[in-house]
Amino acid sequence: LRELSEWVEPGADGAAPDEYPVKVKLSSGIFHLPGMLNYERTHPDRCYRTPDEAAADGFRPAKR
Repeated sequence: LRELSEWVEPGADGAAPDEYPVKVKLSSGIFHLPGMLNYERTHPDRCYRTPDEAAADGFRPAKR
């Protein structure tokens, strides 16, 4: 069995912690990286350290 990647919940303000900048929305299955079009307005359900970790848990990157 493969272990799932480590993730954390966003802060109370909906922001991603500095160490976990990758924002994931469970409803869409998409992750957003700093600098992407909708990053700032995305209120994540989970935050990951790297895009590879988010992808390993089955999420795909936003298109822009």
